[in-house]
Amino acid sequence: MKQFVWENRFFLLPQLVFILVSSFFFMTCTKTGIHILLNRFHSPGFDLFFKLITNLGNGLLYIPVLAYLLIRKINWAFAFLIAVIVSNLLLFTFKHVLFTDMYRPWKYFELYETYQLHIVEGVKLHSLNSFPSGHATTAFTIFIMLALLTKKNSVKLFLLFAALLSGYSRVYLSLHFLEDIVAGSVIGSGSVMLAVVLLKYFEKPWMKKPLLSLLQKTHNKLSAT
Repeated sequence: MKQFVWENRFFLLPQLVFILVSSFFFMTCTKTGIHILLNRFHSPGFDLFFKLITNLGNGLLYIPVLAYLLIRKINWAFAFLIAVIVSNLLLFTFKHVLFTDMYRPWKYFELYETYQLHIVEGVKLHSLNSFPSGHATTAFTIFIMLALLTKKNSVKLFLLFAALLSGYSRVYLSLHFLEDIVAGSVIGSGSVMLAVVLLKYFEKPWMKKPLLSLLQKTHNKLSAT
């Protein structure tokens, strides 16, 4: 685990800074106060940008990422599958069992606050199941997994930035509070870290090869018989 953290410090350490800074605001401000502060910074350009960038947290991206991992190494694909399953189980538990009555920002402000939120036109708004953010969870699961595949620290930092932008887009669009994003980032990254540790106990030599290589080897054996 120490090696994992060190090799991915350019992803994990900035994420930790993000969590700590956010935690400071949680202790000194209300969640609505934080949301109002962030909601004031908007423009037509930002509206379009964050409507697009929020798709980086779309669960459909699991499919091409899984396919890419299978091409690279089977064990990475297995780790990713484990992380996706764990993170989505946690999401379901939090959203639909423990915190079913957590209002989304726009609904919370409609019921309890007088501040008029900036709402981006064309964005589908939901009322409940705010905590934690599914998009943030997905983004961090995907981007930390991709960060494992590169040794370039600049790329790891870029991937972290992409995950943070996707997470922040949910706040910008008033689909989530900041606390939802922080929780999602922890679930996503934590699930991948857990999956990597678990896989070490079950990893087999053939899992370190690309899927195509394994299929070709199997095909050659069958052809030889």
